[in-house]
Amino acid sequence: MSLRTRLFTTYILVVVLCLAIVAVVTTALLQGQRDKLTMQRLDDMARPIQVQVLSLFRGQVSAGELLDNLKEQAQQNNVYIILGDGKGDAVRQVAPGRTPRLIELPPAALPHDLTGSIQGTLVSSAGKTYIFAAYPLVRPSSTQEAALFETIVLATPRAGAWNILASLFRPVFLAGLIALFVSLIIAIIFARSIYRPVNRVTAAAERIARGQYDQEIPETGPREVKGLARSFNQMARQVKHSQQQLRHFVADVSHQLKTPLTSIQGFSQALLDGTASDKGTKLKAATIINEEANLMRRQVDELLELARMQAGHLKLSRETVNVGELLEHCREILTVQAEEKKIEIKIDVAPALAVIGDADRLEQVFSNILDNVLKNSPAQSLVEIAAHNLKDETVEVRIIDSGPGIPPEQLAYVFERFYQAGGVRSGAGLGLAIAREIITAHGGTIEAQSEPGAGAEFIIRLPAGQSLQE
Repeated sequence: MSLRTRLFTTYILVVVLCLAIVAVVTTALLQGQRDKLTMQRLDDMARPIQVQVLSLFRGQVSAGELLDNLKEQAQQNNVYIILGDGKGDAVRQVAPGRTPRLIELPPAALPHDLTGSIQGTLVSSAGKTYIFAAYPLVRPSSTQEAALFETIVLATPRAGAWNILASLFRPVFLAGLIALFVSLIIAIIFARSIYRPVNRVTAAAERIARGQYDQEIPETGPREVKGLARSFNQMARQVKHSQQQLRHFVADVSHQLKTPLTSIQGFSQALLDGTASDKGTKLKAATIINEEANLMRRQVDELLELARMQAGHLKLSRETVNVGELLEHCREILTVQAEEKKIEIKIDVAPALAVIGDADRLEQVFSNILDNVLKNSPAQSLVEIAAHNLKDETVEVRIIDSGPGIPPEQLAYVFERFYQAGGVRSGAGLGLAIAREIITAHGGTIEAQSEPGAGAEFIIRLPAGQSLQE
């Protein structure tokens, strides 16, 4: 069953259910109101009939004349007229209809010992309910038969709920048809606002399954539908980004491994075909093969590590890290590389400066950045490292070199994989890309600032830790 059919069926069921509830509630309300009106009608009729019975007590009419009058009243008003004694039993009963059937009453069923008029219901021996109005007859009688009469009761059968429902069937049925017609029109209007966006999501999902990842649906409709569209668009963007990363990963692997594989293949072939015949040539070929193989291993390891980071699988420890000690350790690691170019590394760190993070991963970040800075700084130059606290409980570390700088149009790409600014900076690789992923995982930021010919500056901001004792 389609969503549209389900919606229409739901609307129809709701309308039918509401009409049924309205019919039942209306029947209950009408039952009570109808009982009240019937009691009032019987009460109005009982007063003149009481006067007629009292005329018998006064000797103004005979018992036969009274009985004829009561029969006429019963026929005209379609009521039962019952004369009861002081024990609640019926002495005389007049029934309406051409073939009257008296009400079979259980003993003491009628009201008695009355001081005023009352109304209510009574149940016959057959279980049928009657509405009645009763009046007391307080005048003494001169006849033995009339002396038995103490109460006059007018009764009529109570209309059942099914009778009331039957009387309501036609108007309720007509109202139901009108309500159903209107509700279907409304259902068509509102259902379109639901199933159309769902259909768009379905169609877009099918296109994504066919490899068309550039999908976005309009965020319109009810709040829930907008939320669905927003979530779908976010998912589609993530899928597209993941696919792009996968393509870039494959392209990067094939591109970066092509050169070392070519070298390995060439020199191994030289060993096999005897081109490298002397010992020195063989040693050189073997050395190059070993170096290129190590390069390939490092690149593959870095690519896999970066892929894990971008997939959110990077696990970090959370501890207080002494920033001064960490930067000093990184400088010691790169001392030999700096001395080869006679580059001075100057560190200026605020006292007791600390951040929250993974010390090993942060060491990897600063080592990668310093390595990049040293490669792009001229000989006998200065590399400055400064670290201090910001007002928003953030530690800022700045690493500044004296290299050729980065062109403005290339600043946005320095943290991309295998970035290399053509003709300006060297160092194609994954170091800065990995550094960005690690800093982001720490809840920090990393950026590069530069002007051509004026060097480059790398700015890292990390959440501050509790200040350390000096």
